[in-house]
Amino acid sequence: MIKALMMKKQLIYIFLLLFGVVACSPKGMNEGEQIETVVLEKNIGLNLNQLQLVGDIQPFNQEIRIDTIGENIYLINLSLYTDFPSSLPKFELYVKYPQKLIHSLWSSRTWSNNSFINIPNYSRLQSDFTVVSALTSTSQNRLTLAAYDDFKGRFTQVDIRQLQDSLAFSINFFNDAVPDAEILEFKVKILVDLSSQQFSQSIRSTAQWLLDQDTKRVITKVDLSMQPVYSLWYPLDRNIPLENITHYFDSIQSMGFRSVLFDDGWQNVVRFEVDKNGRWDPSQITIVKEFMDKAKEADMKVALWYSMPVLGANQYVFDHFDGKYLQYRTSSQPILDIRYPDVRDYLTDMYSEIVTEWGVDGIWFNYLNGYYPNEHIIVTDDLGRDFVSVRKSLDSLRASMEQKLLDAQPELSINQSYPTVGPLHTSNTKSISGFLGTTVLGQVREKLVNNRLMYGEFSPFMEVMGIHPKDPAVDIARKFQTIMFGVPYISYFSYTLPEDVRETLAYWVKYWKANTEYLLESDFFAFNPVQRYPLLKAGNQVKQIFAVYDRIEPVNMEQFDFDEADLINSSDYGYVSVTGIPAGKVDYIVYDHKGVYVERGSLKFKRDIATLAIPPGGFARFIVK
Repeated sequence: MIKALMMKKQLIYIFLLLFGVVACSPKGMNEGEQIETVVLEKNIGLNLNQLQLVGDIQPFNQEIRIDTIGENIYLINLSLYTDFPSSLPKFELYVKYPQKLIHSLWSSRTWSNNSFINIPNYSRLQSDFTVVSALTSTSQNRLTLAAYDDFKGRFTQVDIRQLQDSLAFSINFFNDAVPDAEILEFKVKILVDLSSQQFSQSIRSTAQWLLDQDTKRVITKVDLSMQPVYSLWYPLDRNIPLENITHYFDSIQSMGFRSVLFDDGWQNVVRFEVDKNGRWDPSQITIVKEFMDKAKEADMKVALWYSMPVLGANQYVFDHFDGKYLQYRTSSQPILDIRYPDVRDYLTDMYSEIVTEWGVDGIWFNYLNGYYPNEHIIVTDDLGRDFVSVRKSLDSLRASMEQKLLDAQPELSINQSYPTVGPLHTSNTKSISGFLGTTVLGQVREKLVNNRLMYGEFSPFMEVMGIHPKDPAVDIARKFQTIMFGVPYISYFSYTLPEDVRETLAYWVKYWKANTEYLLESDFFAFNPVQRYPLLKAGNQVKQIFAVYDRIEPVNMEQFDFDEADLINSSDYGYVSVTGIPAGKVDYIVYDHKGVYVERGSLKFKRDIATLAIPPGGFARFIVK
């Protein structure tokens, strides 16, 4: 306790010194000017050796308080204030760390790869949140940090720079843009986690801290009553008449699916029209109504992916809302401008009517994240906007839409009703729609894990797993294993599904349903982000699930502190090695990719390593005696 207080005093002194230099300087600090290096004592083998503030904060003054909120976890509270409204200054805070102690970096955003260090390629990954982590070669945390301010981090970035023998974690405030406002006070919190634990745990707790800062943020927890999901993406993209899909229900139900998701292509099949006021009557779409009735008879829930604003292309709608349009990231098609109250009312009513009339159990509308620009655009003729910011109008639309939908159906599962969390992808990479084959498994796994680390059981990740009739059954197992630590969305054309593929898929769907407590609701660990996480682990003391996706070093099961564990071999190699110190005998049973028994025995260690023959796509179950 005394040591922690001494360390807290040291940190407070350093930050007061740094900010005092800025405040006392008539011009503040110019970029490139450095504060005298201050070396701290090591924190449990970790060395935070320099802090540096760069920037001219005039005419603002500053106050700072540092709280110790955990063992080697610190919260920096910074406030800039002035006596008269002023534009916010551009400034940076460097947290320097010895480069030699860092093996790799993880980020929820993107930066360029540098030759001096292994940085994962996140060229397709960005997030509204900025979390950065430095880790060891064994995936232990060195330093994880995040920042939250009055603008919810919209104008804040974290970059990595090389300075001599150190890496500088630079928190940049207003580097690219400044809020269009003059203010009296600006507050920011910076969480610095120096704890010695597995890095994925530091990321998860840091990301949750960010989520907790915004009390108005609504993030939907995964609704397990609708999982796993059979997606109509694959059949509908092949122009299968909607009424024929009802023949799938017996097959889908026997495979273990709990719900059916109408992917966005269904609107092309329905081809509904609207009247001159842009309204339409969902009760006239009898084909969908019949589908819903048969789904209910089969005790299947139905979810709907619905991108209504794209209907701005409809001539009647276009004329009715003339001049009230934005653009969408992936299309040149006009999208209704949600900064107008009549547009938001129109969209809210459309969704409410379809939920009420069709009786859907769940609804997806993540199109809301695709509007741009994020803030201001030039408007030559204001037709009655009540918002200037697209983002703020989006918050208003989301809130009113959710309220009206729940009023219409209180048990409705509203999926992806959160703000932009996790990857913001360009083009069609929000999800690799119906990924086929095994060549993209690394990308899929990387995105899933990053979402899981950032958002835990609230993870918005959705990757539709498509099954081609010519896919080998073992590939189906490996594809499913890639997404099994998330929520499986599966799509296939039922009439052409070979029997061995059907057996494989049915087995792994059943496996996932039986193990959701361990896969989704227990501790989750990811290893080696540089190699796109070749080892994942989840579970508790009752059961743990390990998944190996590449040839790696022996899997460390430490003290075998569990009753049972499954070691899944999702690589293309037929052997997996484990290491650890079991207190007693450990028996194993090996199964192939279809869950068919192969062999059994007891682990035999040679030089602390035991090697098992596990077929690709199969697994070994360990029972600790």
